[in-house]
Amino acid sequence: MAGTRNEAAALIRLRRDLHRHPEAAWQEYRTTALVERILRDAGLAILRLGDLLPDPGKDAPGCQEYAAQAKDRALAEDAPPEIIRKLRLSGLLAVLDTGRPGPRRGLRCDLDAVPVQEAEDAGHRPFREGFASAHPGISHACGHDGHTALAVHTALRLAARRYSLRGSWVFIFQPAEEGCRGAWALRSLPQIRELDELYGFHLGICARDGEIVSDPDHFLVSTKFDVTIRGLSAHAGIEPEKGINALRCACESALRLFELGSLRPSARFNIGMFSSPNPRNAVADHVTFQCECRDLTEKGNDEILERAREILRETCSRHGCGLDTVITGRAASITNSPTLAAAVARAGAAAGLKEGAYRHFNACEDCGHLIRAVQDAGGEGAYFVIGNSIAAGHHSSRFDLSEESLPRALDLLTCLLTADSNSEAPDQPPQIRG
Repeated sequence: MAGTRNEAAALIRLRRDLHRHPEAAWQEYRTTALVERILRDAGLAILRLGDLLPDPGKDAPGCQEYAAQAKDRALAEDAPPEIIRKLRLSGLLAVLDTGRPGPRRGLRCDLDAVPVQEAEDAGHRPFREGFASAHPGISHACGHDGHTALAVHTALRLAARRYSLRGSWVFIFQPAEEGCRGAWALRSLPQIRELDELYGFHLGICARDGEIVSDPDHFLVSTKFDVTIRGLSAHAGIEPEKGINALRCACESALRLFELGSLRPSARFNIGMFSSPNPRNAVADHVTFQCECRDLTEKGNDEILERAREILRETCSRHGCGLDTVITGRAASITNSPTLAAAVARAGAAAGLKEGAYRHFNACEDCGHLIRAVQDAGGEGAYFVIGNSIAAGHHSSRFDLSEESLPRALDLLTCLLTADSNSEAPDQPPQIRG
């Protein structure tokens, strides 16, 4: 199963190209167009998410905010213009159908980068070797560039073997995993719900090179939400008493909200962005901040969320401030189907990987919405971790993948997706629908 040196080189080239050109959630137009061109040329059917969702602006809130700028940048960076002009939304499904009865399997990967400034010094390999992020303030500091490159090359491998396989595959190139927004928009698509099996994966996290975690646990449930506290502006020197200080209210709220992370060992609460764009000599009239809560169960997460709402309502009422909250993303728990977890373990062993000793994921993954959708419809789903000795922690400015382990990861995915799918080559090529 081991690929050629040319295949490994192409895999790493694609990963580095994606790393060089990171795109934020819902802005992954260059990545989408590049994937579409590669896989369409290989004979896969391409279903653009903008054509599958009836109302992209409604189904994927926020997706249009920076779309025009993202498309312009993609075109400036050699994205295929004939594809970019047709994209109503980033992301796509690529379908390979052999035309012969067999399992319907899906592989999901995430496309987006994170708002982290990548390190710019000779000690950081991407900078030293010329493939660090070309976009200030955003980088592939979570490995999604590796995920996308692996999914593309897995699809290419299967396409090359289509006449000797049976069944069909859907490769899901999902936007907006960061912030847990993309999978929620896709969860009702029939192309996903009708799958017999759906797999999701991540590089790194809780495993190193040569390892696989076939059945991780401790996937955190999460809700992401934005808060706006509204006060009344006044001159801070002449008549501060005529104002209502939104910043003071927000600061008190933030201190109380952070305590929610101490409810129990599994509870998490964080505020990332906190902004009050007011001059120093004016009573702040509004403050915005971005929050998230997490816990191991839906019940625990919901409790934290409701307590957060109570704190905000009570504090704003006491200060006389207005309050707006908007949920922007959510992540569900993941419980792997036992038969698929076992299949992942077998594929890992076939690819020469050993089972990792540490199983806790301890983070959120919005792929849980897709896995749950498949399981609720009678199919099976699983999420696993492919070991990678990353250079620094996820979402760190010095994050980098170990590229040496990517070819074995490709072997693993190929083995997993083609298990029990071999077919005798027909006398005549079948009708290919993808």
